[in-house]
Amino acid sequence: MNTEKSARFRKVWRAPIFLGVLTSFGLLAALLGVGVWHWLAWGALSVPVAAGLGFWAAPRR
Repeated sequence: MNTEKSARFRKVWRAPIFLGVLTSFGLLAALLGVGVWHWLAWGALSVPVAAGLGFWAAPRR
């Protein structure tokens, strides 16, 4: 029973946690980094935006 709940938790929250960690990394890299860190921040912050636009443009039924 516990394994089933754990698997369901991971399935539901895997993408939001990943996007949150990626966003946090991007914001910290933009604020604290210089040079290549700004490019990494752009890349990291563009992934959640692209995911949001993708779900907005093609919603599931």
